[in-house]
Amino acid sequence: MRLFPKLLLLTLAIGLLPLLALSASMLDTNADALRDSTRELDLSLASDARRAVRMDLAAAKAELTGIGQLVVAPGLGDDATRMALAGAKVTASEAIDFAAIYSGAGQMVVALRAKETAKIDPPRQLEPEVLAQLKAGRLVAGQVREGPAGPLLPLYVSIELAGERRAIVGTALDLRPLCLTVGELADRRLGGVGSVMVVNEARELLVARDPARVSRRESLARLGIFSALVGSMGFRQELGASPEFMLDGAPMLGALEAMPEMGWGVIVQQPRDVAYHSLVVMRRSVILAALAAALLAAIAGTFVARRLTRPIAQLEEASHAIGARHFEKVPAEVSARADELGALGRAFDAMATDLRSSEANLVRETQARASLSRYLPGDVVELILNDPSRLKLGGERREITVLFADVVAFTKLAEQHPPELIVALLNELFTFATEIVERRGGIIDKFIGDCAMAVWGTPETKPDDAERAVLAATDLRRWLDTANRKWRVTFGVEIQMAMGLHTGPAVAGNIGSERRMEYTVIGDTVNMAARLEGKAAPGQILLSGATYAKLPREAFELNNLGASKLAGRDGTIELFEVVE
Repeated sequence: MRLFPKLLLLTLAIGLLPLLALSASMLDTNADALRDSTRELDLSLASDARRAVRMDLAAAKAELTGIGQLVVAPGLGDDATRMALAGAKVTASEAIDFAAIYSGAGQMVVALRAKETAKIDPPRQLEPEVLAQLKAGRLVAGQVREGPAGPLLPLYVSIELAGERRAIVGTALDLRPLCLTVGELADRRLGGVGSVMVVNEARELLVARDPARVSRRESLARLGIFSALVGSMGFRQELGASPEFMLDGAPMLGALEAMPEMGWGVIVQQPRDVAYHSLVVMRRSVILAALAAALLAAIAGTFVARRLTRPIAQLEEASHAIGARHFEKVPAEVSARADELGALGRAFDAMATDLRSSEANLVRETQARASLSRYLPGDVVELILNDPSRLKLGGERREITVLFADVVAFTKLAEQHPPELIVALLNELFTFATEIVERRGGIIDKFIGDCAMAVWGTPETKPDDAERAVLAATDLRRWLDTANRKWRVTFGVEIQMAMGLHTGPAVAGNIGSERRMEYTVIGDTVNMAARLEGKAAPGQILLSGATYAKLPREAFELNNLGASKLAGRDGTIELFEVVE
């Protein structure tokens, strides 16, 4: 077989087989994820509906229990007084509209209702089935019946005192609010294409979107979701299931959760086609994408098979060589071609030449940058590399802000601790000081023993140099507070620094000789900053009036220390202390 059909078949196999496998895997994964998420949605919806029902039942039970306790509680006066209190509680209740008081044997004693409540006739004698279920602390429901405005659910609570049933309190819970709640849950979570219902042990409808169905006590015994359950499982035990079933010949998805305390079940159901509609759309999209990819793969394979043989292999070898940093030219037979492969070959040759030259320049510049960065500030290094003439002796006049930060009582510290410890502390201190200064736009001019000198305004001037310098000083003081906590634990020592800042003119540039020079700043501004640092107390940051004048108002909390005389200088200078 010729190379063309081999390359074409190989291209199709490589392009299509992984795509088909990936498409099938994506479909399976998304189908499983969709099924799981749908089941979780249905179960979550059933739980929300069950929670809403339980909340209404709990509120009714609490009201009935409170009314019963008023009726039987000793010390509240005669029967008329207790009944009046119970009636007032019924009137104030938001959970129930009326209450019927029964004797312990189930005979009605009195009915209490709010004035605006429609007339409801409770049974005069409770049924034996209800009496048999009544136990202390248990809410018992009767059969749903039609009320003046909708379905009513009879509820009863046994009131016991000293282990003896003293009374039974009953009411008829209006089911319309619950029907509205489950209807809204179904609309919000299922988009109006599913339903949420509650049934009793006899599979009779208790709560549904349509209250008329509840009033009719519609039977759901033949609902498909029950046939999906194993055996004759009731609702008196914990149950949570999410089966698939048939309803009138249509496949359905649903969830079923039990309310064991009442013997009820909460049902959620929705059409499977609707729930899995996105999966159908996804499957159609993946199939179309796979077909389009197959067509493109065939076209691309044909083109590649016709155009690429030996030259592509040689170009591949050249690219691997460049990736391995061997900047060699491609074979002459490729670069001599007059088509695109020839142009690509010539481009490879030019790229190899440029990369070889660029790598050599980059190595030299990196080495120079790394060497200079150890001795000069980063901004100065960039200036020198961009303009080597800056290496000449001389300088230029600039307005700068100088910060001196000195370790207080360093001599005593050095006397009391090994030199190795002192060096480690200073290295860590100066490392973070350098990062703080550079982050605030300054440069470290030099380290003088245990003192750091930083400058703002050179080699580039910014309008807020003074503010940046003060921010750097406060940053360094805050960092030092944190570092001292670690040093006290690790080394048993702590360091305090005194700092002084002054703003004024100075000459910045290369100072020294033709063989040995240093980029620094010279002038009285530097001396003033050093004097301020010498006057500062441990942890104190002193500013001159010149620096203060450059700061935006309200930027810092400052104390005006007034005019003060500095050592070795005539006259006085106004000083400010940075509080925070």
